[in-house]
Amino acid sequence: MDDDAVDDDTVGDREGESKSEIEGTQKVAAVCSSCGSAYAAERWSDGTIRPIGRRTGCQCGGTSFEVVEDSSSNPDPSSS
Repeated sequence: MDDDAVDDDTVGDREGESKSEIEGTQKVAAVCSSCGSAYAAERWSDGTIRPIGRRTGCQCGGTSFEVVEDSSSNPDPSSS
């Protein structure tokens, strides 16, 4: 591999950081607050949540989204 090549997941002097980290975004799963449709989304550093590939918002017209929390932090419901 060429020593001058830049890996797609890293940029410039900030080696090891993904492009989304440098741009101030984080990939998340989110649901529409209006209808509950789920989307892959980006959470911006200002707290804005935008579905990926849906610039105008949800298919129902909703523009408010909530991040789906990581289920690994929730207890296993089968162990109750």
